Amino acid sequence: MERTRTKPDRRATDVVGRRIVAQVIDTVVMFFQMLIISLGLAFLFGVETESGFRGLAFLSVLTLPLYGGVLEWLWNGQTIGKRLTGIQVVDADYGSEPIAYQTVSRNLPAVVWFSWVTVAVGLASIAMSDRRQRVLDRAAGTCVVRSGSTVKREATPDQSESESESSGSLTQM
Repeated sequence: MERTRTKPDRRATDVVGRRIVAQVIDTVVMFFQMLIISLGLAFLFGVETESGFRGLAFLSVLTLPLYGGVLEWLWNGQTIGKRLTGIQVVDADYGSEPIAYQTVSRNLPAVVWFSWVTVAVGLASIAMSDRRQRVLDRAAGTCVVRSGSTVKREATPDQSESESESSGSLTQM
């Protein structure tokens, strides 16, 4: 069974300002995620030295893609920041909720998010993309849209036939 194809239009993806605000909110949340994981691991393993704690902080950085990846997968394509700003991640071809590999792969830059180079490349690729996608959004097949935005729907040929058959049978009843 094929899904109805949904192509988010340019208006639906015009959310650059909201994306920036959402990213600031999510960065604060991710900072606390790192802090809690680092402190939890330090307590669990009895780490008391500064170098030991730095090592645990490095390990906690590796969990950052999971914040966006897991939340976007389980929470209708949204993180806390996206939910507060009214945007969500969708499958770029169908407009449906993204699947797990899409959400985790599009969040891989979170490991190096604190680098200005990552931010600059992300903003440049958004500016140059017709649907305002970052490089890893394109690779993951996702885009960010306004929550509940109206998108153009195109039925696949199989669905058009089945819909017309079902509507024909309804009129015959």
